[in-house]
Amino acid sequence: MNPVKEDMPEIQLTKAEKEDIKEIVKIWVETIDWHAKFDEDFTLDKDGKTNFSFMVSKALYEPTQVVFVAKSGNKVIGFLYGFTKKHSGFFKKRVIAHISDIAVDDDFRRLGIGSKLMEKFEKDFARENQADELTLYVHLLNESGVKFYEKLGYSVKLLSMRKKLEY
Repeated sequence: MNPVKEDMPEIQLTKAEKEDIKEIVKIWVETIDWHAKFDEDFTLDKDGKTNFSFMVSKALYEPTQVVFVAKSGNKVIGFLYGFTKKHSGFFKKRVIAHISDIAVDDDFRRLGIGSKLMEKFEKDFARENQADELTLYVHLLNESGVKFYEKLGYSVKLLSMRKKLEY
């Protein structure tokens, strides 16, 4: 049941708090289960939910990490988890702001919430941390995700390749 934009209550974007974690994990699990339908590598480990919850909890207190939530009233309807990392050594030193996870509740998709979360990450985290570029990973079979990121100005820079080993 996707609300019509005119009927939708105001959406607030804020940094996540400890009491938001349970709803963040619920949305994340739904997104991972969707990915697992076309790539079995996304099948959650028995400790997957716990480990993700721990990672998000820790991120709330790390200055190089951030979790933003989109809320309708008191309900978390989307989130974005990202962090900064410094690349140096062989190449010109630069700061990367990486989006690790972004998800919006099924009932609130295609209403611009994901775009707003991405914009908030760029403006209120990446630029404040003087990042030189934004990065993220998207599965090639996630066609709607690829189109979404391209619409926001992202382009393919590297292609990750894998080879499964059989035993």
